[in-house]
Amino acid sequence: MKFSVLMSIYQKEKPEYFDRTMQSIWNNQTVKPTEIVLVEDGKLTDDLYKVVEKWKIILDDILKIIPLEQNVGLGNALNIGLKECSYDLVARMDTDDICMSNRFEKQIRFFEDNDVDIIGSYCIEIDEDGNRGNLRKMPLNHQDIYNNLFTNPFIHPSMMFKKSIIEKVGGYDKTLTRRQDYHLWFKCAKAGAKFANIDDPLLLYRFTNDTHKKQNLNLMLSQAKIGFRGVKLLNQPHWKALACYIPVIRSLLPNKLQHLVYMVLKKFDPRQK
Repeated sequence: MKFSVLMSIYQKEKPEYFDRTMQSIWNNQTVKPTEIVLVEDGKLTDDLYKVVEKWKIILDDILKIIPLEQNVGLGNALNIGLKECSYDLVARMDTDDICMSNRFEKQIRFFEDNDVDIIGSYCIEIDEDGNRGNLRKMPLNHQDIYNNLFTNPFIHPSMMFKKSIIEKVGGYDKTLTRRQDYHLWFKCAKAGAKFANIDDPLLLYRFTNDTHKKQNLNLMLSQAKIGFRGVKLLNQPHWKALACYIPVIRSLLPNKLQHLVYMVLKKFDPRQK
């Protein structure tokens, strides 16, 4: 089964991370992608261009590079890249994460054996140096995922989806600067998409100090609003809409209380079971 890999890269990415990502996508895969679409979201650094050129020499026409003069943000860049994907089956990937060697093989087999439109997987967190940390679990079947969409039960760079369903709902929201994927899944659910997660960590997901720094109040408020509107869009229970604001409230508490609330909520988080 032919498929594309879709990525976007911008100037703040680390060349060594990107090179390792490409190795995991190509060198180490039991099933290699038919096409890799890389959107250059604005001008890159010289070191990043060197890594891009290295892989262009290795992959030739398999690597399709889409250069953008200006940075347009992740959602816009992915929409542009999605249009350039030649195949209906598209695997998302970020340029600092690492695919497990059997990722594409397992995901393609899952599509062949199941009636689904969008799938993800478990992942293992890694730090700046690639040291492994927590295993992140997600709900597995469609109904559990649908019922827990307000918790964002997917790991975006672990996902493979049908291009047709993403285009059907208009793609990623161009007005959002973060959490575009969270909003997208609500739209797909409204359109009748069928979801699944594979109960195997198919991705090493980079979660660093920089990641923590990005979890600011404005971002949490933005995510809460997306979740609130998404729950309303699907006519799900009101408590789910209100629950989207719990992380915002928690962030305003003293540190000790934040940790206590986090540990209590973790027991009820469907993504940890």
